[in-house]
Amino acid sequence: CGPFGKPHEGCEMAKAADLILERPGMRSSTANTIFVTQCFCYHWTSPLQDTIEPLLKGYQAGLEFGDNAFACWCLLGRCYRLFFIGRSLYSIQKELEATIPVLAQLKQDDSKLNIVPLLMTVKKLRGIDAEAGDKILDSLLATAAHNGDFLLSSYVNLMKLEVFVLFQEWEEALELVRKAGNIRQLSPSTATSVRYTFLEALTYLKAAQSSSGWKKRQMKKRALKTLHLIQRWAKNGNVNVVQYLYILEAELAVLSGKNNKAKEGFN
Repeated sequence: CGPFGKPHEGCEMAKAADLILERPGMRSSTANTIFVTQCFCYHWTSPLQDTIEPLLKGYQAGLEFGDNAFACWCLLGRCYRLFFIGRSLYSIQKELEATIPVLAQLKQDDSKLNIVPLLMTVKKLRGIDAEAGDKILDSLLATAAHNGDFLLSSYVNLMKLEVFVLFQEWEEALELVRKAGNIRQLSPSTATSVRYTFLEALTYLKAAQSSSGWKKRQMKKRALKTLHLIQRWAKNGNVNVVQYLYILEAELAVLSGKNNKAKEGFN
């Protein structure tokens, strides 16, 4: 879909899959289909907010037809999207604390493990058990590295980067981006990779603003490479990255000394 430059074609295929579910005997595939279409296709052309309700329906359908694995993957995707669209941290924490026991009861350990980074981040941003949360995230990252669990490492690195950016800890953010590698390859087509790409570009721009000489040129080059990727997504119809572009282009204007343009972008 999005990464291949054909998001609209991908969404047409997703709509066809939705229609197939209407056929007799196909409802048992509801959770699987909703997970794929909502997590990999529709968010490339529709507001992320629009995926929240369908993912809940996917979870409910999965439970109804005994597809616990995809039911819980739908629930996992929904929880991260609640964070991305800016729901209150309090409400997200309450939902996560209700969700994790359900995942445990259904014996969906992978989904449970992948949702922990989000809970630890939400609690840290609320000033709750921050130090303990950091230790848990570091432990999860070590576990992911040992087991070759690229999905878990992607979630942990994304949430750690969220905190570094929000707290304006740019040196730590840059170090993480360097170590994390290309998350877009580890988690392609997802809203998670889109969010990480924005934070990555912002980190490089901030690094360039505080550098000089060769390092400044290197950071600016990396920032532009990532920025151009987001610009292409926006051109192809991804409405979820438009606000990202305003921020990134304003920061680029700051880097270039174009203060009036920067003020327009931030306003």
